[in-house]
Amino acid sequence: MGGAFSFAVPWLLAAGLALPFLWLLLRRLPPAVRRVRLPSIVLLGDAEIPPPPAAKPPWWLVLLRIGIVALLLVGLAGPVWKPTPATAPPARLAIVIDNGWSAASQWDRLVTAASDRIEALPPTTRFSILPTAFDGPAPDTHWVDAPTAKAQLAALSPLPWPADRARRAAALPQDAAFLWVSDGIEDAGAPALRRALAGGESLAVPPAEPAIRVAGRTNDGWSGQVIAPSGLPSAALAFRSRRGQTLSSEPLTFESDVATFRVHLDAAERADVSRLTVGTSAQAIYLADGSAARPRVVVVEGPSNAPPLESGGYYVRRALEPHAEVVTGALATAAEDPATLFVLTDVAAEPAQAKPLLGRVEKGAVAILFAGPRIAENGSALSPVPLRAGARALGGVLSWQHPQAIGGFDAAGPLAGLAVPEEARVSRQLLAASDSEAMRWAWLADGTPMVSAARRGAGLLILVHTAADPSWSTLPLSGLFEAMLRRLLPLGTNPASVDIAGAKPWVLERMLGARGEWQEPARPVTIPADRFDATTASAATPPGLYRSGDARRVINLAGALGPRFSFEPLGTEGLRPAAEAAPPVDIGAWLILAAALLALVDILVALRLRGALAPVAAAVLLMLAPKPAEAADLQLAYVRTGSPAADAGIARGLETLGQTLTRRTSVSPGKPAAVDPARDPLGAYPVLYWPAANVRSMSPATALRLRAYIAAGGLVLFDFGRPLGAGSGARDLLEPLGLPALSEVGSEHVLSRSFYLLHSHAGGAVWAEAGSEGADGRVSGVVIGGGDWASLWSGDRAVSPQQREQALRFGINLVMYALTGTYKADQVHTRALLERMGEKPR
Repeated sequence: MGGAFSFAVPWLLAAGLALPFLWLLLRRLPPAVRRVRLPSIVLLGDAEIPPPPAAKPPWWLVLLRIGIVALLLVGLAGPVWKPTPATAPPARLAIVIDNGWSAASQWDRLVTAASDRIEALPPTTRFSILPTAFDGPAPDTHWVDAPTAKAQLAALSPLPWPADRARRAAALPQDAAFLWVSDGIEDAGAPALRRALAGGESLAVPPAEPAIRVAGRTNDGWSGQVIAPSGLPSAALAFRSRRGQTLSSEPLTFESDVATFRVHLDAAERADVSRLTVGTSAQAIYLADGSAARPRVVVVEGPSNAPPLESGGYYVRRALEPHAEVVTGALATAAEDPATLFVLTDVAAEPAQAKPLLGRVEKGAVAILFAGPRIAENGSALSPVPLRAGARALGGVLSWQHPQAIGGFDAAGPLAGLAVPEEARVSRQLLAASDSEAMRWAWLADGTPMVSAARRGAGLLILVHTAADPSWSTLPLSGLFEAMLRRLLPLGTNPASVDIAGAKPWVLERMLGARGEWQEPARPVTIPADRFDATTASAATPPGLYRSGDARRVINLAGALGPRFSFEPLGTEGLRPAAEAAPPVDIGAWLILAAALLALVDILVALRLRGALAPVAAAVLLMLAPKPAEAADLQLAYVRTGSPAADAGIARGLETLGQTLTRRTSVSPGKPAAVDPARDPLGAYPVLYWPAANVRSMSPATALRLRAYIAAGGLVLFDFGRPLGAGSGARDLLEPLGLPALSEVGSEHVLSRSFYLLHSHAGGAVWAEAGSEGADGRVSGVVIGGGDWASLWSGDRAVSPQQREQALRFGINLVMYALTGTYKADQVHTRALLERMGEKPR
């Protein structure tokens, strides 16, 4: 195969013109003058002594040195050998490169593949870089040389929305060869682009990270599905807080490339979740905004004997439970609940009864009151407006009026923009006794108020003038009922912002980049309020954080993918695989290496000519002689769980504990080892950490090996991940070991005093063998607890610094206890030690 040389720095070759002069200089250069003072020199006086003839180095040595300089010059000039391709190179090559969200995880490989093709073609070829994802119209075709094309590739970046291959297919150049560097994923626009590129080459680099295709909050945490590209067996799902901490990390195992998760989080963690991640790219991140947080709502019902389907509380709970944590309570105790939103259905509260709840409202809570027959008869101190006695009937035998439809919503209120269904009709309502300054957020078709609100201190009182059950209206049976309550939920967080759901448009505040980083929007993006819920991530509406007044919401890439998305392999009909072009060969490094080897030969020859080769060789051999093997580092070990994510977390915890031991003690453990107690030798490890949260039994072979390990002086820490008690499975797991009786480790136990003085162990009660307190020198071979210490040591679990420090101190005490036993409690040699130190025993 032919080819051509090229040089990165060709002007450096001009220095080769000086090589003949260097030859002459080396051949004529006399040896250095040696000055020796002899006593007999005075006898010579002024005698004429001719100088000895100049000694010339041998020609072959001069030629060797000239060759070294020549190789260095050519090597530093950057010679590159470009093999001639098997087929004739195209005059113009259009490189179509996918740069949508699915290319982000493999972007560097995609750019490298395109750059390699550019470098493999001759300098006469012209190139055009055509991305398939863009913001605005499809970029025009511009033909540039190879260096400019590589610079354009370097400036290109993946975008956090789907590629628009159909629009790219409609804007391709004519009379050019094509290379499609794709992300390997089939989509709706792929067939059109394949037809437009028919006869061209294709090269696919599939994604390396999974995608979250659906996720949502539940009553006790989160649930959803993650889809993985083919060949990815597992991943780790992490819940990140607003401060970037990991609240929870769950391993995912893919079955048919799909993993379903349901994760429990406590109330504080649910409120603090800012994102879910299974990778670093946009498709592997799901943002959680404040509107997605599940607020706590207390529902208070008036006394009623109605069946559940006729109870207003039933309809309120059914509407709120998908979006909030709903609890029921009584008016007398509701004010004691930490919730900031209270919904009351037909509660006719007298001033004395309403006083505690009104106090909460004045401090910033929100109370929503639904009308009913008891309020119509007795009134309520929780109403924002004075009420007329009795209810207004809008239909029935004794009424000339017909049930009223919803007339509209205040454009500046939280209910603005809601669609009014035809089936929502009100047949009975409460009327205000007089005009007041209360806000009117909704009204009926005849203009009478439907929802009124008034400020009370820092909070809000809200009245819905009809009942929450179907006896007064069909509103509870329509979708508008749930939509209205959902709109009112954010008021519990900020009662002062009543325009949180108004008709104001949503403006993009921060954009989520394709690689998962926050970016400032390149241009203003605005979404009308009535279209936001139906908007998905695209070039016109990028994924990220949007603001409308005081409210914030997010658009996730998962909405654009859809719940049925999968990583379907890209079809290649009409395309041929990209030719395996031989990459350019960089010869410069080899020439410099050859020059270095010849320089070493020159040094050896010079030493040989001077007779110094043997001493230098002896010194080098002495330096290179193998040193005695050093003792192996002390290692901590843990039992494999079978989950890569869980094993990685345990290894991080033990490694952090080892680093802390190195800083604070004379113990310096090496990298922790993962072992299988049924097969691997255990004798080299002083401490064995066994995460036993999900282990319920132990094989006889494992029990036999562990008994031998404990008898030889080893120590096993069984960590059940939660405080011991019924359901922990500790008794079933440890029974095959035949352990003696256990007792709780107190502050007087030597384990609590081996290095630090501890009064607790950062994980609840810890148990060891009875009689191992230290009085008789007996050392426990097992320590049992449920502190989940590995996550505390590593910092993966969000706890206070004091609790993590307490866990690290317990770990240090455990290792020192395993290494030194009960030396702290050994009083046998106290007298001898004091006498040796010159102290008189007391």
